[in-house]
Amino acid sequence: MNSWKNYAKSVFGAVLFASLLVAAPLSLATAEETAESGDTAAKALVEKKCSVCHSIDRAYGASKNHSEWVQTVEKMMRYSDRMDFLNQKEKEIVIDFLANRKSSQADSEK
Repeated sequence: MNSWKNYAKSVFGAVLFASLLVAAPLSLATAEETAESGDTAAKALVEKKCSVCHSIDRAYGASKNHSEWVQTVEKMMRYSDRMDFLNQKEKEIVIDFLANRKSSQADSEK
C-alpha cells in the first residue's frame, strides 16, 4: 500500500512537472506579446502627442535618461495650451517609452 502511494506521488509529480514545462513557454510568449503591444501603443501615443509641436525625429533623436525625460515632458506639457494634453497615465507612458527606447537602442547597437 505504501509503495502505491509513492508511485502515485511520483506519477503526479511527473505530470505536474511536464505540464509546467509545456505551459512556461506559453506564458512567456504571452508576456512578450503584451510587452510588444504595449510598446506599439506607447509609440503611437508618443508620435501622436509629440508631433503636435515638432517633428517626431526631434524626440527620437534626443539622448536623455529617465529624469531628463520627466523634465522635458513636463516642460512640453506646460507649453501646450490644453490642460488635458497628457493625463498622468499618458505622461508616465510617454516618459517610460522614451527613456527605455534610448537605452534599448544603445544596447542593440553594441
